[in-house]
Amino acid sequence: MFSNDMKEKVNGCVDASDLQDETVRRFLLYLYSDQLEELEWDDALQLYKAADKYAVISLRDKCSAFLKSNLNLENACEALMLSDMHQDRDLKKLTQNFMLKNANVIFKSEEFKLLAEANSKLALETTLRNWSEE
Repeated sequence: MFSNDMKEKVNGCVDASDLQDETVRRFLLYLYSDQLEELEWDDALQLYKAADKYAVISLRDKCSAFLKSNLNLENACEALMLSDMHQDRDLKKLTQNFMLKNANVIFKSEEFKLLAEANSKLALETTLRNWSEE
């Protein structure tokens, strides 16, 4: 942003108004110290989005690993939408497999109904994964 003719170079500042203050603090801590504080699910989601937006691959990978290891029945739909939106094939595949293993619970959940309303293509792709070649 600062090396190309972009508004950030002209202004000498990056406007991160789409990020929460705590996410920016954690993001900068990671950039300057390579340290990642204790994460909760929502923190990892927000940091993942920031890391992807600003192409900090090592942070994105750490957040993705956290999300994978903390996947559960309540947050699987959220993880699936995130993985699809950010084209994270590994997280998406793991999440879809988790959802299929727990289909009796997940596909009846309110979260899945909301996912299907918001992104019917992704919901269908996930349910059909049982019969795909992949």
